[in-house]
Amino acid sequence: MARRVIEESGLKDWQRWLVSLQNSEVANTQSRILRSAGLRALEHLDDLTPVRTGRLKGSMSMGDQDNVFKLQAGSRAYVFVGTAVQYAPHVNDGFTQLAGQFVPGYWRGHTFHYDPNHSGGMVLTGKVIPGAHMFEKAMGELESDLPQILEYEFRRLYQKLFS
Repeated sequence: MARRVIEESGLKDWQRWLVSLQNSEVANTQSRILRSAGLRALEHLDDLTPVRTGRLKGSMSMGDQDNVFKLQAGSRAYVFVGTAVQYAPHVNDGFTQLAGQFVPGYWRGHTFHYDPNHSGGMVLTGKVIPGAHMFEKAMGELESDLPQILEYEFRRLYQKLFS
């Protein structure tokens, strides 16, 4: 059976146009997906982060390379989400106090306030402090959001390409 090649005059131009879009529109779509996913992750972190002073919750951001999580799409596209606050891993993962360690500070009501210059303080008992696991929970929530984000962005790309 002989093979037939159908060539249409505008087909090659349309193909060139699609290839040129590969570098711009597809990259824009990928960027929009990552930004949307990052913003959605921040929304979930805002809901899940425990608040005592508000510093940790207020420090959540997108784009800082020192942030805790890296959302990745493909081999070279990513966005950093989370916080660079030093104690964030302890709040997220939990920790075990070092038994017998003295911590300088003072009590106000039922809350201990660390103060390195205070003469009083407390001695730790070795208690296990559970973590809030807010990053893992936020990423789990984000997984269920991704199909909607992807569908929206792919529909948008389709409309740009074929409308």
